[in-house]
Amino acid sequence: MRIVIGLGVVMALALGSCAPASPSKPAGSGGQEARTGVAASGVEQVDAATQGMIDRMLERVSGMRGLSRVGVVRGRVIDRATMIRQVQEQVRGQVPPGAIRGEQLFLSSFGFIPEDFDYEGQVYRLIESQLAGYYDPERKALFIMEDLGGSEVEVTLAHELVHALQDQHYDLGSRLKYQQNANDKQAAIHCLAEGDATSLMLDFTLEPGGGQAFEVPDEQLRLGLVAGMGMSSDVAGFPRVIRESLLAPYVDGVLFVHGLRRRGGWELVDEAWKQPPSTTEQVLHLEKYMAREPAEQVEGVPAPSAQGWQVVHQEVYGEQGLRIAFEDWLPRRAAARAAEGWAGDKAIVWENRDLGVIAAAWRIRFDVGELEPSQEASERDTSYAKSTWPGVSMRLYW
Repeated sequence: MRIVIGLGVVMALALGSCAPASPSKPAGSGGQEARTGVAASGVEQVDAATQGMIDRMLERVSGMRGLSRVGVVRGRVIDRATMIRQVQEQVRGQVPPGAIRGEQLFLSSFGFIPEDFDYEGQVYRLIESQLAGYYDPERKALFIMEDLGGSEVEVTLAHELVHALQDQHYDLGSRLKYQQNANDKQAAIHCLAEGDATSLMLDFTLEPGGGQAFEVPDEQLRLGLVAGMGMSSDVAGFPRVIRESLLAPYVDGVLFVHGLRRRGGWELVDEAWKQPPSTTEQVLHLEKYMAREPAEQVEGVPAPSAQGWQVVHQEVYGEQGLRIAFEDWLPRRAAARAAEGWAGDKAIVWENRDLGVIAAAWRIRFDVGELEPSQEASERDTSYAKSTWPGVSMRLYW
């Protein structure tokens, strides 16, 4: 369950099928509605009344989404400590040793996070503060955070039950399993999954007034999602690249899904599950998805000439990852323009333990005849990267 540059293996595995917490309700506060007590193990099946509510909501969501209910979705109440423990177990079971460290080295090499930043620990802290609930494809179960209030439970269920339907019809679990060197491809699937669930969740909230989410102008919707998810005090203190990576699957995903719904309703979204976007460029530019424009394969930069260098990280981050990187130095719209025309990329980090140094390079290819990154962006990226970590060799390739 990869996302994009910044949250990588940990956050993507955790957020592959989740609903974000309400920004108005801090972690650990109040809320006894629609739950049982939590057992010493931290997990307990919900009572019959709550399971009945889940069953009724599944029927309702199934009708709204146009996907039939194939099986039962069991509900569980879970405390936040147990949630983090389950996420950690999932990460350990799927991610090769060293993958998290490799991504941390890449991010710190280019100045996206401080060199001494506790990447893994802080991402787990962000997960703990933000999740309202999640659907686990392995257990075929929906987990509800114990501190949710009544209205939050319904909204969370609307989101999570879409993930359950995605799993029943399109095998969500296998699509979101971690793959090395496939960040961009899996980020595109993640955007589809979260965009689908978020769009239905917004339909659910608008249903009393007769509205539909795709009728809301894109920029208005984007601003609303950013304000609701990205401006809480829990998120604001994190490096920008981590904040934006948290938001991107929801914001970019729902705009992609709304583009599909405007053209062909939920039926076209179902077709997207049968032929999913293969790059985040396709997610960000619907016409490129409709044309099935593929990514170009980019060869990595050769290793430094000295002896003793080993590759510790290599990845493809895509247009979405490139845009998020540029947002660290440029206004949002300028960053989006600079990332347009992406054709392919390859990021590599080497380590020389004998010398005690790291080298990093990110080679990016752009489409011929399309907008290339501005000279301002190029100069700022290169100079910023060179000044972030003394003694480390790194280069950004266009």
